[in-house]
Amino acid sequence: MIRRSLVRAAVGLALLCAAPAFAQAPALVPSHVQVAREVLELSGVTQGFTNIYNEFERNVQNMLATRPEMKKDADAVIAALKPEADKRASEMSQVAAEVFARKMTEADLKDVAAFFKSPVGQRYSTLRREAMEDILNTLAPWTIQTSQYLFDRFSQEMSKRGHTL
Repeated sequence: MIRRSLVRAAVGLALLCAAPAFAQAPALVPSHVQVAREVLELSGVTQGFTNIYNEFERNVQNMLATRPEMKKDADAVIAALKPEADKRASEMSQVAAEVFARKMTEADLKDVAAFFKSPVGQRYSTLRREAMEDILNTLAPWTIQTSQYLFDRFSQEMSKRGHTL
């Protein structure tokens, strides 16, 4: 769970770092950016940005589970940080929408939004989240095994070339 949040945070950070590069491109029409943002919201992409705060809150609560004397203060600080987290999530959503708007026409984005608003699009969104969880859980051991295999093969090949790792 933490790994997914870190990935989401890294993607968000990458998008924010890319913002100055996009600032040099021609300005986008506000309606184009708005429909791109709508697509990102309907497809669940922006949920990852808001989940950063939720996961942070859970992690702090878990970390302080053995420190009940800190709970009241921790809850107050966590609540005080929510507006800042919301602002950052909104900024990441805006940058992501601008990136997406540069990739697709406004008309295409409107078609995508219409799909996600349709019954089948809503089912897809719901099932996609569940399917992605299942896929991540199912492939986790395979991912580790493949990574280990590739590192072992890399070590063997480097040894053949006279290098010791």
